[in-house]
Amino acid sequence: MKRLWLLRHGQTPANVEGRFAGRTAEPLTAEGRSQAIEAGKRLAAEPLECIYASPLKRTMETAELVVRGMGRQVDIVPHEAFIEINIPPWEGKKKAEIRKDPALLYEVWAKTPHLFSLPGCETLAQVQERALKAALDLLERHDCFLVVTHMVVVRVLLCHFLGRDLSAYRSIPVPNATPILVVAEKDGFRVEAPFELSQAA
Repeated sequence: MKRLWLLRHGQTPANVEGRFAGRTAEPLTAEGRSQAIEAGKRLAAEPLECIYASPLKRTMETAELVVRGMGRQVDIVPHEAFIEINIPPWEGKKKAEIRKDPALLYEVWAKTPHLFSLPGCETLAQVQERALKAALDLLERHDCFLVVTHMVVVRVLLCHFLGRDLSAYRSIPVPNATPILVVAEKDGFRVEAPFELSQAA
């Protein structure tokens, strides 16, 4: 059986402030760094062959701290397919600020994110397509590996692995720096998480 671990980056100032970091160079907070090291300790017994990470600062920093927490060397490879969703008009803005401009479609994102579509921006379906292709390709190459990425990417991947439509996007919790296991079995995928995964479709 193949094992894919998914990990959202550790806490960032944007997470605390309710700000959309997007593809900016957002660092981790002190708490986020501790979370990443702790995630590494939880993964220490896993035979990880490689860590693939979104190339953004917060995900690369998380991956490096995971390795520190594991206490052994594992190669970290930046992978563009796992980068944050691209919504340039939102970058660096607080959610309350985005909500003030109806043209930015935050209400659509909040209530029906699978229907969100803004010119020059990615949709959830596009993120899922690029991330899933990469994840499946890597499952062909590795028996056990980790992907360090973003909440949006983890959620759209889990929608697929749980057999849910993207309309179920908001039913899937993705805490910072909490390892989630996806096991590829003969008849599909099994997801194991240290928290309740709602059965809502």
